[in-house]
Amino acid sequence: MEKFAVVMTPDSGQRIVDGHPVLKRLPKKIALACLPYLSAQKTGIIMDNDYHAELGCLIDVPGFFSGWDELDDEGRYKTINGIVRLLNRLKTRILCFPLCHRYLRAEEINLLEDCGILMLDGFHHRLAGMLLAWKQLLVIMKNDIPRFSIGVWGADNDTGRIWTEALAGNVNDMCIGGLEYRDLEQLADTVLKTTGLACQVTNKPEICLGGKNIVIIAEPVSIPVSKCRPLLQFHSVRDHYYFEDYYSVTAADIQNTYYIEMGWMASPKDLDIAYELDPWEELGVLEGLFYAVSRVYREDIINSRITLAQMKRIHTLYEMYPVKLQGLVHSGRRIHFERFRREYFSSLRSRIIFLDK
Repeated sequence: MEKFAVVMTPDSGQRIVDGHPVLKRLPKKIALACLPYLSAQKTGIIMDNDYHAELGCLIDVPGFFSGWDELDDEGRYKTINGIVRLLNRLKTRILCFPLCHRYLRAEEINLLEDCGILMLDGFHHRLAGMLLAWKQLLVIMKNDIPRFSIGVWGADNDTGRIWTEALAGNVNDMCIGGLEYRDLEQLADTVLKTTGLACQVTNKPEICLGGKNIVIIAEPVSIPVSKCRPLLQFHSVRDHYYFEDYYSVTAADIQNTYYIEMGWMASPKDLDIAYELDPWEELGVLEGLFYAVSRVYREDIINSRITLAQMKRIHTLYEMYPVKLQGLVHSGRRIHFERFRREYFSSLRSRIIFLDK
């Protein structure tokens, strides 16, 4: 089985210092100042406890830790070349980096691929997890909100079409929007014929997203979404990471508003990893495992356009291994469904008391 490498999310730099034979002996300030001069390095391993086999490894890229966006082209190339050298030493070509679009330009990703590295961004699993999560959230809130109002922006691309097709059979009020009006009309006709749902069609994001309970962002949009309670916003743009890029979020907006980045999928219990992983690192490990062990998954994500049928095949693989949905990831925070239930209905009770007064 081919091994894989997962890029860890940059932290304060202490993780690298603690694992470095020289830096850990230096004063902290001096050690951290040395980080920009280090190349990519192996931080830990991912072990299969059942078979006592090394499946892959965790790597850190010090160049990403500070000043990366201000670095000149030569400095960025040096860092990327360091990644290539490390992967060659590790004898792996599979790099799992869910945040690659945040740190790397398109031409830099192409450069890595030209060097024989297969870049996996975890998007298939991120989308598959969100599709599972919204169904569970629908079950939790159905007694409070019998009729959900849903907007899908970017329904004219593959990701938005998947969301539209997945939602159509379960809701009765949906607006689909995007820039290609003819494609939207064709999708609306298909949905009407297959499910009987008549979707509103628009190329204006304020109409598509305004006043909706569930908002799907499958294409970047620059307008703020008018607030509705509750607001579940599923961020499904592949090459963008920050919600703050598109929305101005104030403290008053946070209550009962969920900016959902992915479904929280439980990591397989038979893995031994030295570090506690954040959600993006867990996503990278999940991507690496599925690519390494499943021929069906490899062929699916490399040779096919992303489709709802493809998502359903990934869900089937989750059941086989098994990998279970635990909750959702909201603005970087893991929330178990039971915790969501408590938070949601606590907020609901507060609103009812306020209205009664």
